[in-house]
Amino acid sequence: MARRPGTGMRWLLFGVSGRLSRRVYAWSLLFWIAVLAIPVSAVVRAVPDSSEMTMAGFAIIFSFVPAAWSIAVMSIKRLHDAGLPGILVGVLVVPAASFFMLLIIMLWPSAKGPNRHGPGPNQPGY
Repeated sequence: MARRPGTGMRWLLFGVSGRLSRRVYAWSLLFWIAVLAIPVSAVVRAVPDSSEMTMAGFAIIFSFVPAAWSIAVMSIKRLHDAGLPGILVGVLVVPAASFFMLLIIMLWPSAKGPNRHGPGPNQPGY
């Protein structure tokens, strides 16, 4: 059995070890959607070929990189919680299959009891 995962936002958004429940995973995805909506809305409001458009483009790039990493590691933790191999996260980059993989990650129930990735998220000692 693995040791207890870290706690806090840094572990939640960027840590690779441990397990993640469906509810926490869904709220974390909503967080990243809200963060990414800010520079996207700036692009929509900007005048074409302006410095505002350029700055908003850079903001999208600089916010997308940590968001992509965070979503990948959160998905791995969610797959570990469901008792599935983390390598399945690679399916999220396949356009035709990513929607179905996201549904599997969101709807697959947690494995009962502790597994090699740690105790269950809803168990005492988590």
